Amino acid sequence: MENEKCKKCGSQNIIMVEYEPGHPEYYDGVSEIVCNDCGARFGRWSGKELKDGEAEKRGGRK
Repeated sequence: MENEKCKKCGSQNIIMVEYEPGHPEYYDGVSEIVCNDCGARFGRWSGKELKDGEAEKRGGRK
């Protein structure tokens, strides 16, 4: 995931988020990508922009 950019604004100022062990969609690794510039959140597997309160499904399942 090196050189990853925000799909919304193109910024490289992003962080990779790992959900905590108690989270319903916990996975031992990165689950979403968050842009520190525009605030957009994208699912690691789905690639879609996540809405407020929405979590990426573990492994990209629907």
